[in-house]
Amino acid sequence: MKLFPHIKRNLVSYINTNKMTIIIAFFLFPMVMAYIYGIMEEDMFTGKSSFEPIKVEISYDKDSKEGELLTSILKNKEVKDFINSDATEDFKCKVTISKDFNDINIQKLKGSDNDTEMIKTFMKSFSENINQYKIIQTNVEKLNLSPMDKSQITSSILISLQENSNTPTVKEKIVEGYRTLGSREYYTISLFSFTSIMLISLLIKGFYNERKKGILKRVFSTPNSKLNYFYGYVSFTMIMALIINILYVTINRFLGTAFTGNYLYLLMIVFLQSILEAAVIGAIIALVKSDKVANGIMTILIFLPMIIGGVFYSADIMEVKVLQVLSNFAPNSLILNAYKGLSITESYSGALTQIMIMIGLSACLLVISTIKVKTSWED
Repeated sequence: MKLFPHIKRNLVSYINTNKMTIIIAFFLFPMVMAYIYGIMEEDMFTGKSSFEPIKVEISYDKDSKEGELLTSILKNKEVKDFINSDATEDFKCKVTISKDFNDINIQKLKGSDNDTEMIKTFMKSFSENINQYKIIQTNVEKLNLSPMDKSQITSSILISLQENSNTPTVKEKIVEGYRTLGSREYYTISLFSFTSIMLISLLIKGFYNERKKGILKRVFSTPNSKLNYFYGYVSFTMIMALIINILYVTINRFLGTAFTGNYLYLLMIVFLQSILEAAVIGAIIALVKSDKVANGIMTILIFLPMIIGGVFYSADIMEVKVLQVLSNFAPNSLILNAYKGLSITESYSGALTQIMIMIGLSACLLVISTIKVKTSWED
Protein backbone atom coordinates (compact mmCIF):
# COMPACT_ATOMS: atom_id res chain seq x y z
CA MET A 1 0.00 0.00 0.00
CA LYS A 2 1.50 3.30 -1.04
CA LEU A 3 1.60 6.20 1.40
CA PHE A 4 -0.73 8.68 -0.36
CA PRO A 5 -3.63 6.23 -1.01
CA HIS A 6 -3.44 5.15 2.64
CA ILE A 7 -3.63 8.78 3.82
CA LYS A 8 -6.51 9.52 1.44
CA ARG A 9 -8.45 6.43 2.53
CA ASN A 10 -8.15 7.34 6.21
CA LEU A 11 -9.09 10.99 5.63
CA VAL A 12 -12.19 10.20 3.58
CA SER A 13 -13.27 7.45 5.98
CA TYR A 14 -12.75 9.52 9.12
CA ILE A 15 -14.47 12.67 7.82
CA ASN A 16 -17.47 10.75 6.44
CA THR A 17 -17.87 8.76 9.65
CA ASN A 18 -17.30 11.61 12.12
CA LYS A 19 -18.66 14.73 10.39
CA MET A 20 -21.01 15.73 13.19
CA THR A 21 -18.48 14.84 15.89
CA ILE A 22 -15.90 17.10 14.25
CA ILE A 23 -18.32 20.02 13.90
CA ILE A 24 -19.69 19.74 17.45
CA ALA A 25 -16.56 18.76 19.39
CA PHE A 26 -13.97 20.89 17.63
CA PHE A 27 -15.93 23.96 16.51
CA LEU A 28 -19.30 24.46 18.21
CA PHE A 29 -18.29 23.24 21.68
CA PRO A 30 -15.14 25.39 22.16
CA MET A 31 -16.69 28.49 20.57
CA VAL A 32 -19.96 28.31 22.54
CA MET A 33 -18.14 27.54 25.80
CA ALA A 34 -15.69 30.39 25.14
CA TYR A 35 -18.64 32.76 24.72
CA ILE A 36 -20.32 31.54 27.94
CA TYR A 37 -17.15 31.58 30.05
CA GLY A 38 -16.09 34.87 28.48
CA ILE A 39 -19.25 36.52 29.84
CA MET A 40 -19.10 34.74 33.22
CA GLU A 41 -15.45 35.56 33.90
CA GLU A 42 -15.27 38.98 32.26
CA ASP A 43 -14.56 40.74 35.58
CA MET A 44 -11.37 38.70 36.00
CA PHE A 45 -9.96 40.06 32.74
CA THR A 46 -9.37 43.78 33.12
CA GLY A 47 -7.43 44.01 29.88
CA LYS A 48 -4.46 45.47 31.74
CA SER A 49 -1.37 43.80 33.00
CA SER A 50 -1.19 42.81 36.64
CA PHE A 51 2.10 41.38 37.83
CA GLU A 52 4.93 41.67 40.29
CA PRO A 53 7.77 44.05 39.34
CA ILE A 54 10.28 42.29 37.11
CA LYS A 55 13.53 41.56 38.93
CA VAL A 56 16.37 42.86 36.77
CA GLU A 57 20.13 42.87 37.33
CA ILE A 58 21.49 46.06 35.73
CA SER A 59 25.25 46.65 35.37
CA TYR A 60 26.35 50.16 34.36
CA ASP A 61 28.68 53.03 35.30
CA LYS A 62 26.78 54.72 38.12
CA ASP A 63 29.29 57.60 38.39
CA SER A 64 28.74 58.95 34.88
CA LYS A 65 26.07 61.53 34.11
CA GLU A 66 24.15 58.94 32.11
CA GLY A 67 24.47 56.52 35.01
CA GLU A 68 23.18 59.09 37.48
CA LEU A 69 20.21 59.70 35.19
CA LEU A 70 19.42 55.97 34.93
CA THR A 71 19.75 55.52 38.70
CA SER A 72 17.32 58.37 39.27
CA ILE A 73 14.84 56.93 36.77
CA LEU A 74 15.00 53.44 38.31
CA LYS A 75 14.18 54.90 41.74
CA ASN A 76 11.06 56.63 40.45
CA LYS A 77 7.78 55.11 41.66
CA GLU A 78 6.31 54.77 38.18
CA VAL A 79 9.30 52.71 37.03
CA LYS A 80 9.57 50.70 40.26
CA ASP A 81 5.99 49.53 39.67
CA PHE A 82 7.28 47.20 36.94
CA ILE A 83 11.09 47.08 37.32
CA ASN A 84 12.78 45.90 40.50
CA SER A 85 16.44 46.84 40.14
CA ASP A 86 17.10 46.51 43.91
CA ALA A 87 16.64 42.73 43.97
CA THR A 88 19.61 40.55 44.94
CA GLU A 89 18.43 37.19 43.56
CA ASP A 90 15.89 35.42 41.34
CA PHE A 91 16.55 37.80 38.43
CA LYS A 92 14.35 37.45 35.33
CA CYS A 93 16.89 39.11 33.06
CA LYS A 94 20.28 40.83 33.08
CA VAL A 95 21.06 44.21 31.48
CA THR A 96 24.68 45.14 30.77
CA ILE A 97 25.42 48.69 29.60
CA SER A 98 28.82 49.73 28.24
CA LYS A 99 30.73 52.59 29.88
CA ASP A 100 29.88 55.00 27.08
CA PHE A 101 26.20 53.86 27.19
CA ASN A 102 26.30 53.06 23.46
CA ASP A 103 25.85 49.31 23.82
CA ILE A 104 23.03 47.76 25.85
CA ASN A 105 22.90 43.97 26.13
CA ILE A 106 19.76 42.31 27.53
CA GLN A 107 19.91 38.63 28.50
CA LYS A 108 16.91 36.57 29.54
CA LEU A 109 17.66 34.45 32.62
CA LYS A 110 14.25 32.96 33.42
CA GLY A 111 10.53 33.73 33.28
CA SER A 112 8.46 34.61 30.22
CA ASP A 113 9.56 36.24 26.97
CA ASN A 114 7.01 38.96 27.67
CA ASP A 115 9.00 40.16 30.71
CA THR A 116 12.14 40.43 28.61
CA GLU A 117 10.29 42.26 25.85
CA MET A 118 9.06 44.84 28.37
CA ILE A 119 12.58 45.43 29.65
CA LYS A 120 13.78 45.82 26.06
CA THR A 121 11.05 48.40 25.43
CA PHE A 122 12.05 50.36 28.54
CA MET A 123 15.78 50.29 27.73
CA LYS A 124 15.10 51.29 24.13
CA SER A 125 13.21 54.35 25.37
CA PHE A 126 16.06 55.20 27.76
CA SER A 127 18.66 54.72 25.02
CA GLU A 128 16.80 57.09 22.70
CA ASN A 129 16.73 59.74 25.44
CA ILE A 130 20.46 59.28 26.10
CA ASN A 131 21.28 59.65 22.41
CA GLN A 132 19.26 62.86 22.27
CA TYR A 133 21.13 64.12 25.34
CA LYS A 134 24.53 63.38 23.74
CA ILE A 135 23.61 65.19 20.53
CA ILE A 136 22.34 68.23 22.42
CA GLN A 137 25.37 68.19 24.73
CA THR A 138 27.72 68.19 21.71
CA ASN A 139 25.90 71.19 20.28
CA VAL A 140 25.97 72.98 23.64
CA GLU A 141 29.75 72.53 23.82
CA LYS A 142 30.06 74.38 20.50
CA LEU A 143 28.22 77.42 21.84
CA ASN A 144 30.18 80.52 22.73
CA LEU A 145 29.15 80.48 26.40
CA SER A 146 30.89 80.35 29.74
CA PRO A 147 31.47 76.93 31.35
CA MET A 148 28.90 77.83 34.02
CA ASP A 149 26.22 78.62 31.44
CA LYS A 150 26.99 75.41 29.56
CA SER A 151 26.74 73.45 32.80
CA GLN A 152 23.35 75.00 33.62
CA ILE A 153 22.01 74.17 30.16
CA THR A 154 23.29 70.59 30.43
CA SER A 155 21.72 70.20 33.87
CA SER A 156 18.37 71.50 32.65
CA ILE A 157 18.50 69.02 29.76
CA LEU A 158 19.19 66.16 32.17
CA ILE A 159 16.28 67.25 34.36
CA SER A 160 13.98 67.38 31.33
CA LEU A 161 15.04 63.90 30.20
CA GLN A 162 14.57 62.58 33.72
CA GLU A 163 11.08 64.06 33.96
CA ASN A 164 10.23 62.68 30.53
CA SER A 165 11.30 59.16 31.59
CA ASN A 166 9.58 59.41 34.97
CA THR A 167 6.17 60.55 33.77
CA PRO A 168 3.19 58.16 33.96
CA THR A 169 3.68 57.67 30.21
CA VAL A 170 6.31 55.04 31.00
CA LYS A 171 3.90 52.96 33.04
CA GLU A 172 0.93 53.57 30.78
CA LYS A 173 2.74 52.65 27.58
CA ILE A 174 4.80 49.76 28.86
CA VAL A 175 2.69 48.28 31.66
CA GLU A 176 -0.98 49.20 31.38
CA GLY A 177 -0.89 49.51 27.63
CA TYR A 178 0.98 46.24 27.21
CA ARG A 179 -1.53 44.02 25.45
CA THR A 180 -3.26 41.27 27.41
CA LEU A 181 -6.03 38.87 26.48
CA GLY A 182 -9.68 39.62 27.04
CA SER A 183 -11.92 36.98 28.64
CA ARG A 184 -13.49 35.64 25.45
CA GLU A 185 -10.18 35.71 23.60
CA TYR A 186 -8.50 33.76 26.40
CA TYR A 187 -11.19 31.08 26.54
CA THR A 188 -11.34 30.77 22.73
CA ILE A 189 -7.63 29.92 22.76
CA SER A 190 -7.60 27.83 25.96
CA LEU A 191 -10.53 25.65 24.87
CA PHE A 192 -8.85 25.19 21.50
CA SER A 193 -5.77 23.86 23.28
CA PHE A 194 -8.06 21.54 25.25
CA THR A 195 -9.89 20.16 22.21
CA SER A 196 -6.50 19.55 20.57
CA ILE A 197 -5.84 16.94 23.26
CA MET A 198 -9.33 15.49 22.65
CA LEU A 199 -8.52 15.22 18.94
CA ILE A 200 -5.34 13.29 19.74
CA SER A 201 -7.40 10.91 21.88
CA LEU A 202 -9.99 10.27 19.15
CA LEU A 203 -7.39 9.66 16.45
CA ILE A 204 -5.52 7.23 18.72
CA LYS A 205 -8.77 5.31 19.30
CA GLY A 206 -9.16 5.08 15.52
CA PHE A 207 -5.89 3.16 15.28
CA TYR A 208 -6.80 0.69 18.02
CA ASN A 209 -10.24 0.19 16.43
CA GLU A 210 -8.53 -0.73 13.14
CA ARG A 211 -6.38 -3.24 14.99
CA LYS A 212 -9.42 -4.79 16.72
CA LYS A 213 -11.19 -5.18 13.38
CA GLY A 214 -8.16 -7.02 11.98
CA ILE A 215 -7.35 -4.32 9.42
CA LEU A 216 -3.70 -4.19 10.53
CA LYS A 217 -3.23 -7.93 10.03
CA ARG A 218 -4.73 -7.75 6.55
CA VAL A 219 -2.53 -4.77 5.67
CA PHE A 220 0.63 -6.42 6.99
CA SER A 221 -0.16 -9.64 5.09
CA THR A 222 0.38 -7.68 1.87
CA PRO A 223 3.77 -6.44 0.58
CA ASN A 224 3.43 -3.35 2.74
CA SER A 225 5.98 -2.49 5.38
CA LYS A 226 4.94 -1.66 8.91
CA LEU A 227 6.93 1.55 8.70
CA ASN A 228 4.99 2.58 5.60
CA TYR A 229 1.68 1.96 7.36
CA PHE A 230 2.89 3.81 10.47
CA TYR A 231 3.99 6.88 8.50
CA GLY A 232 0.74 6.76 6.56
CA TYR A 233 -1.35 6.82 9.74
CA VAL A 234 0.76 9.54 11.38
CA SER A 235 0.58 11.64 8.19
CA PHE A 236 -3.19 11.21 8.09
CA THR A 237 -3.49 12.42 11.71
CA MET A 238 -1.26 15.42 10.99
CA ILE A 239 -3.36 16.45 7.96
CA MET A 240 -6.60 15.88 9.88
CA ALA A 241 -5.33 18.04 12.76
CA LEU A 242 -4.08 20.67 10.32
CA ILE A 243 -7.48 20.97 8.62
CA ILE A 244 -9.35 21.35 11.93
CA ASN A 245 -6.77 23.73 13.42
CA ILE A 246 -6.62 26.03 10.40
CA LEU A 247 -10.41 26.21 10.15
CA TYR A 248 -10.82 26.97 13.88
CA VAL A 249 -8.15 29.68 13.89
CA THR A 250 -9.37 31.24 10.64
CA ILE A 251 -13.05 31.28 11.68
CA ASN A 252 -12.31 32.93 15.02
CA ARG A 253 -9.92 35.40 13.43
CA PHE A 254 -12.62 36.33 10.88
CA LEU A 255 -15.18 36.76 13.69
CA GLY A 256 -12.66 38.89 15.63
CA THR A 257 -12.86 36.76 18.79
CA ALA A 258 -9.20 35.61 18.93
CA PHE A 259 -5.97 34.86 17.06
CA THR A 260 -5.04 38.40 16.14
CA GLY A 261 -1.62 39.38 14.83
CA ASN A 262 0.38 38.28 11.82
CA TYR A 263 -1.50 35.52 9.99
CA LEU A 264 1.69 33.90 8.67
CA TYR A 265 3.00 33.51 12.23
CA LEU A 266 -0.36 32.02 13.21
CA LEU A 267 -0.14 29.50 10.37
CA MET A 268 3.39 28.61 11.45
CA ILE A 269 2.17 27.78 14.97
CA VAL A 270 -0.85 25.89 13.56
CA PHE A 271 1.48 23.80 11.40
CA LEU A 272 3.85 23.04 14.28
CA GLN A 273 0.90 22.27 16.57
CA SER A 274 -0.45 19.77 14.03
CA ILE A 275 2.94 18.09 13.70
CA LEU A 276 3.21 17.88 17.50
CA GLU A 277 -0.25 16.31 17.75
CA ALA A 278 0.69 13.73 15.12
CA ALA A 279 4.02 13.05 16.87
CA VAL A 280 2.24 12.39 20.18
CA ILE A 281 -0.17 10.02 18.40
CA GLY A 282 2.74 8.26 16.72
CA ALA A 283 4.58 7.82 20.01
CA ILE A 284 1.57 6.32 21.79
CA ILE A 285 0.56 3.87 19.05
CA ALA A 286 4.20 2.81 18.63
CA LEU A 287 5.06 2.40 22.30
CA VAL A 288 1.76 1.37 23.92
CA LYS A 289 0.39 -2.01 22.89
CA SER A 290 -2.73 -2.04 25.06
CA ASP A 291 -5.61 0.21 24.08
CA LYS A 292 -6.67 0.35 27.76
CA VAL A 293 -3.29 1.77 28.76
CA ALA A 294 -3.46 4.26 25.86
CA ASN A 295 -6.95 5.34 26.97
CA GLY A 296 -5.66 5.78 30.53
CA ILE A 297 -2.80 7.99 29.35
CA MET A 298 -5.14 10.16 27.27
CA THR A 299 -7.64 10.45 30.13
CA ILE A 300 -4.88 11.86 32.32
CA LEU A 301 -3.77 14.26 29.56
CA ILE A 302 -7.34 15.48 29.11
CA PHE A 303 -8.27 15.98 32.76
CA LEU A 304 -4.91 17.23 34.06
CA PRO A 305 -5.25 20.79 32.64
CA MET A 306 -8.87 20.94 33.79
CA ILE A 307 -7.80 20.21 37.37
CA ILE A 308 -4.64 22.31 37.72
CA GLY A 309 -5.61 25.19 35.45
CA GLY A 310 -5.07 26.33 31.90
CA VAL A 311 -8.49 25.55 30.40
CA PHE A 312 -11.51 26.86 32.31
CA TYR A 313 -9.40 29.18 34.45
CA SER A 314 -5.92 30.61 34.17
CA ALA A 315 -3.22 28.87 36.18
CA ASP A 316 -1.69 32.31 36.83
CA ILE A 317 -4.40 33.16 39.36
CA MET A 318 -3.67 30.10 41.48
CA GLU A 319 -1.92 30.79 44.78
CA VAL A 320 -0.31 27.34 44.99
CA LYS A 321 3.00 27.74 43.15
CA VAL A 322 3.51 23.99 42.75
CA LEU A 323 0.29 23.71 40.75
CA GLN A 324 1.34 26.66 38.59
CA VAL A 325 4.56 24.85 37.74
CA LEU A 326 2.67 21.61 37.01
CA SER A 327 0.31 23.52 34.74
CA ASN A 328 3.24 24.67 32.61
CA PHE A 329 4.05 21.03 31.91
CA ALA A 330 0.46 20.11 30.98
CA PRO A 331 0.21 19.13 27.27
CA ASN A 332 -2.23 21.88 26.38
CA SER A 333 -0.07 24.61 27.96
CA LEU A 334 2.45 24.50 25.12
CA ILE A 335 -0.27 25.22 22.56
CA LEU A 336 -2.07 27.76 24.76
CA ASN A 337 1.07 29.75 25.61
CA ALA A 338 2.23 29.84 22.00
CA TYR A 339 -0.97 31.54 20.82
CA LYS A 340 -1.12 33.75 23.93
CA GLY A 341 2.47 34.91 23.43
CA LEU A 342 1.85 35.68 19.76
CA SER A 343 -1.39 37.56 20.50
CA ILE A 344 0.13 39.61 23.34
CA THR A 345 3.41 40.62 21.72
CA GLU A 346 2.08 40.53 18.14
CA SER A 347 5.47 39.09 17.22
CA TYR A 348 6.80 35.56 16.82
CA SER A 349 9.31 36.33 19.60
CA GLY A 350 6.46 36.06 22.11
CA ALA A 351 5.99 32.40 21.14
CA LEU A 352 9.61 31.58 20.34
CA THR A 353 10.16 29.38 23.41
CA GLN A 354 7.04 27.32 22.69
CA ILE A 355 7.96 27.08 18.98
CA MET A 356 11.41 25.69 19.77
CA ILE A 357 9.96 23.20 22.28
CA MET A 358 7.34 22.06 19.74
CA ILE A 359 10.02 21.44 17.11
CA GLY A 360 12.35 19.64 19.51
CA LEU A 361 9.64 17.53 21.15
CA SER A 362 8.07 16.54 17.82
CA ALA A 363 11.44 15.49 16.41
CA CYS A 364 12.29 13.41 19.51
CA LEU A 365 8.91 11.64 19.54
CA LEU A 366 9.06 10.83 15.82
CA VAL A 367 12.62 9.47 16.07
CA ILE A 368 11.72 7.28 19.07
CA SER A 369 8.56 6.04 17.33
CA THR A 370 10.43 5.21 14.12
CA ILE A 371 13.06 3.21 16.00
CA LYS A 372 10.35 1.27 17.86
CA VAL A 373 8.41 0.47 14.66
CA LYS A 374 11.58 -0.65 12.85
CA THR A 375 12.71 -2.92 15.67
CA SER A 376 9.54 -4.48 17.07
CA TRP A 377 5.96 -3.36 16.45
CA GLU A 378 2.65 -5.22 16.22
CA ASP A 379 4.39 -8.62 16.09
